[in-house]
Amino acid sequence: MHSDQIERNGNQAVITPPEPVTVAFARELRPQLRQLIADGVSQIVIDLSNVDLVDSSGIGLLIATHNSLTKAGGGLRVIGVSSDVEHLFKVMRLDRHFTVEAKTDNRSLS
Repeated sequence: MHSDQIERNGNQAVITPPEPVTVAFARELRPQLRQLIADGVSQIVIDLSNVDLVDSSGIGLLIATHNSLTKAGGGLRVIGVSSDVEHLFKVMRLDRHFTVEAKTDNRSLS
């Protein structure tokens, strides 16, 4: 994942994956998320506006990130979610653990 796909502002970061969050991409992103959290980032927004698929590895990565952020007193927001991915997250009840927002034209750290 390229640095231009990670926007950091203090203890907050926005990550914009350019491709589906599948096993290969999750493997690449996992160490970067761990490093952000180790560096003091406690609020992470993952913008899935460019993503139409999240597989089980991607879901596992989101859950692990949520758990790490919760332990650090922070939180995870997943925004720009397509209707199919939003439906999957709701069926799996992931929206009860972290914020899931459908696609909009707005991307922000707040």
